Amino acid sequence: MGPLESTDPDRIGRYRLIARLGAGGMGQVFLGRSAGGRAVAIKRIHPHMATDAAFRERFAREVNAARQVSGAFTAPVIDAGPEDEVPWLVTSYVPSLPLDDAVAAHGPLPEPTVRVLAAGLAEALAEIHRVGLIHRDLKPGNVLLAEDGPRVIDFGIARATDGTAATQSIIGTPGFMSPEQVQGETLTPASDLFAYGAVLAYAAGGTGPFGEGAMPTMVMRIISSEPDLSRVPESLRHLVAACLSKDVRGRPTPGEILDYLGEVPAGAAWLPPAVMAGVQEQVATVNRALSSAEPTGAHGRGEGSADPTRVWGAVAGGAAGAAAGAWGDDAATRVTPPAAQDQGATSVLGQGQGQGYAPTQQYGAGQAQGYDATQQAQPYGAGQGHDSTRRMPAQDQGYGSGASAPNDPYADLYGGRRGAPGADAEELRRREYERHQEQLRAQQERQEQERRRQEEYAAQQRRRHEEQVEHRRRQEADRAHRERVRAEQEAARRAQAEAREAGRPSLWSFAKLLPLLILPFIQIPLGYGAALAWEWFTTETDVWNGSVFVFEPLSMDGFWHATMLGYFILNNLVSLEFLVRSLRTSFVTGAVLALGVMAATNGLLYSFGFWG
Repeated sequence: MGPLESTDPDRIGRYRLIARLGAGGMGQVFLGRSAGGRAVAIKRIHPHMATDAAFRERFAREVNAARQVSGAFTAPVIDAGPEDEVPWLVTSYVPSLPLDDAVAAHGPLPEPTVRVLAAGLAEALAEIHRVGLIHRDLKPGNVLLAEDGPRVIDFGIARATDGTAATQSIIGTPGFMSPEQVQGETLTPASDLFAYGAVLAYAAGGTGPFGEGAMPTMVMRIISSEPDLSRVPESLRHLVAACLSKDVRGRPTPGEILDYLGEVPAGAAWLPPAVMAGVQEQVATVNRALSSAEPTGAHGRGEGSADPTRVWGAVAGGAAGAAAGAWGDDAATRVTPPAAQDQGATSVLGQGQGQGYAPTQQYGAGQAQGYDATQQAQPYGAGQGHDSTRRMPAQDQGYGSGASAPNDPYADLYGGRRGAPGADAEELRRREYERHQEQLRAQQERQEQERRRQEEYAAQQRRRHEEQVEHRRRQEADRAHRERVRAEQEAARRAQAEAREAGRPSLWSFAKLLPLLILPFIQIPLGYGAALAWEWFTTETDVWNGSVFVFEPLSMDGFWHATMLGYFILNNLVSLEFLVRSLRTSFVTGAVLALGVMAATNGLLYSFGFWG
């Protein structure tokens, strides 16, 4: 529960908003206060869904159907605005703990609590199916644990979103959807019974019968794997297994489940003390929220004289009942029905005695038919009649006798063919007990084999995953090595290119050399030095064995000879160096110019007789 935000309205319809309760796929849920001081839950549809005309039509139709559901086992719809600009829906607020929160905080529920939960949910589903609705999303989060018994919420309304532009997907919660639901097939009320079995397994074991995992994994387990019911109490394991049948024809109806469970003792102490303390804390929290809301007297109603803190009252055993009521009508939420009314043995929360409603009524699409204690029911998709008055082997009380039904798909659930005439009851019970034990042993063997197969499969998957991880690691290392080598090679190429660019001569550098090559400032001293050195080498050393070179430095012939020798040495050396640099850097123009200077220098020297 959180505070209202600045964008939230103060009122929706005639209901004043007090706090935020949460948000879902359809809209935002608020805690509100009615004009009479009652706590209500107000669901305001998302604005983007309100623009869909088809959704609005389905929403109005489903709201009208949901209003026909009794509030004894649900949070009944008490008001709605399907024609408003943003549609809204009001249900009674039941101060309670969601089943998933209770299990997460306090662990699995004990067997007596699970039996009361099983009976209460079966009664709720019978009432929901009676008016032609299918819940489609029965899960622990939609089961409330109240002081006077379990309640089911969000029934039928989920169907209004089916097919809208905003919700083109399968509606449901992984792990609590039937095989036909996850495969997108047409749903029948039997789909809710599969989810019912999964919810009971969760309540008894602390986890769903198909474990946890991603959506594709859960879908494959629901379609092809057997549920894990090892933590379900033995007295309920057969019932849960029947509800989790992959074949819709193998699942019992809510009425048959109530017959199987018999009369379940219930009362204010049906919940463990820790869970009951959490529920009572919720009651106190809501009372404080209501008491802190100042009456405004809107819509001309005098709220100032009412005590908003007395929503549920302090009557023993009925703290949550009044909050589930509608406008001034608390009859639908009484814990104990009046003595004049006969609720029967299948009522979990009632305490009356009598024949009771037969829960095996044939399901009618949206038509409320009266219950008949001897009426037969059609299992979903089977077309086989079943006598709801057979003797249950797990209970001491009997349900009468009648003609046996051939090919009874619920024989395993009820311990043999129902209503077999002339058989000794004690012998039948002994045989059925032995057969039941045999089935349990076979089931345990199958579960053990399945567990070993799953462990082997998990080990294979683990090894395959490790191999894939190692292979990917090696690929990444090879790729990183190749990238590193490629980067190093590229860096070397760039460095070489930069070095070539740095050492490449230019036309300007050649132009600067021309004065040096033409003017004899260096050639004359260079030529004198070379001539004197050659004369010394030929005359003063014993290395030279050829003719002696005689140089006369002060004569005109000696001057011209030294000058030409200087031109020969300097111009050829400078041009050769420029040629080498041009060739190394692929400077073709520079190479051509260097060769031209060498050719011109040597050609002029030849013309002056230097080579003669």
